[in-house]
Amino acid sequence: MRKWIVHIFLALLPWTLYAGSNFDEGVKSFEKKEYETAITKFRTSLNETPNDIASYYNLGLAYHETKSFGNAIWAFEKALKLSPSDAASKQGIQRSYAALDPKFKWEPQLNRLESALYGFSGSTWSIIAIIFSILLASGIVQFVRTKNLSSKRLYFALSGLYLFVLVSSVIIAMGSTYYAISNDYVIVTKDSIVTYTSSKKETSAKLLEGERLLMIDRAKSGMINVSSASGDTYYVKSTDVAFI
Repeated sequence: MRKWIVHIFLALLPWTLYAGSNFDEGVKSFEKKEYETAITKFRTSLNETPNDIASYYNLGLAYHETKSFGNAIWAFEKALKLSPSDAASKQGIQRSYAALDPKFKWEPQLNRLESALYGFSGSTWSIIAIIFSILLASGIVQFVRTKNLSSKRLYFALSGLYLFVLVSSVIIAMGSTYYAISNDYVIVTKDSIVTYTSSKKETSAKLLEGERLLMIDRAKSGMINVSSASGDTYYVKSTDVAFI
């Protein structure tokens, strides 16, 4: 079943650039149930080919099998960030959270519309914006030149449509680019971690594995200021979390 999942996922991602022998060896190790070796190979693959969706996804599968659910969630979240509408990554996240707490309900950062729109890169939306800016300029020229009233109405309507798509494309391009490069969220990758005040004094609160935290700021001492889902803010060690 696991072998089927791995190969089906790869078949659905023909555009993914595989990281060569380390990725292939990772898949073979996974199929042999040598999960620790698979983790090493997939991480090496990511060092060679950063932002490889398949490597992150399969890394998540390997982490899940070793019961390192926090790391699995992180890896699936990284894959989902690179491909926001990917159902397999979402399913992987849900499975890992269910293993930690069956009652927990995970919600993705993006809604369905945002996932679909951000599935295209900021560069793609920028190209679309350029195309419609040219169409808009052409529509305005035709509107000015034509003497026919019905034609003027047509070009006016088309120019309005082109302008709408142009502005929308620019806004989406900015949002997609920010989402792709931002690391506003972190995942707790250990069973539980200690939290601190700004003076680095420990608090009574502890954060559990798999918890997604909003990063507020980084401190020079290797600490980061985070906000939990409940809105409470703490300082945590950067080594206790993984950045999405």
